[in-house]
Amino acid sequence: MTATQIIAGACGYGAWPANSREGARACNAAPVDGIEIDVHLTADGHVVAHHDYRIAPDSSRLDGQWLDAPGPLLRDCQLETLRAYDLGRDRTGSATDFRHPLRQGMDGVTMPTLPELLAVMAERVGPRRKLFVEIKTDPADYRDSADPVALLDAILRDLEAGGWLDDSKIIAFDWSVLRDLKAKAPRMPCAHLTVPDSMKPKIGRLANGDSPWNDGFDPRHYAGSELRAIVAHGGQEWSPHISDVTLDRVVEARDLGLSVGVWGVATAADIDAMMAFDIAALTVSGPAWGR
Repeated sequence: MTATQIIAGACGYGAWPANSREGARACNAAPVDGIEIDVHLTADGHVVAHHDYRIAPDSSRLDGQWLDAPGPLLRDCQLETLRAYDLGRDRTGSATDFRHPLRQGMDGVTMPTLPELLAVMAERVGPRRKLFVEIKTDPADYRDSADPVALLDAILRDLEAGGWLDDSKIIAFDWSVLRDLKAKAPRMPCAHLTVPDSMKPKIGRLANGDSPWNDGFDPRHYAGSELRAIVAHGGQEWSPHISDVTLDRVVEARDLGLSVGVWGVATAADIDAMMAFDIAALTVSGPAWGR
């Protein structure tokens, strides 16, 4: 049995503003082994941390006012434009506010770049924390997201410049990114994220019936097994939502030589349940990691 890594999802988005320098700094003092961030590429070539492809209205203010609709696509904006949005609070009474009742609101929180987050992580005294970098691209329609090749190249550039290549893992739902990663940095750890079973009926299929997310390795070609598809794609880790984790699937993953890293973990009960399965890594929203 190996020790389970506890990773603060989106810089601890259940406790602090998501994907923020403020959250990353708080994580330096939290009982976690690393942080996870969601990244995009701006029009002027900066890797920035943010969850959605657009500025989310229920957690964003411009000149002190809440947005009436989603903001611009990050891929179309200069970094300076994105810095104008305050991302530190959730609109009172919104669905976002309801989902994260323990999140601490702050003012003056702006979108960080990857180098800025690495600098914050480097402030910590002691063993270096791990960084899980989720690449946010949409193979169903790249018009909303960054070009996956350009984004990966920029991430590798920033990780190398910051001296964090050896302490990072690339994770993605878009498996084409992971294929590109293996060609450019074959020794770098990666994880194949999988769409939750509850959301699979919403996936728009390609003309041949495959999911666009699986880079030609749709599970239907592997007796319906996502895990066998991951192995065939050259994967080393299966990263499912907690709702998809069962003992049978975990056993199948191990039998195929895959480690398992679970996301969507929110409560102490979630952590206990996953610990019983001897999971390699848990991405936890916080603050349940304090258990």
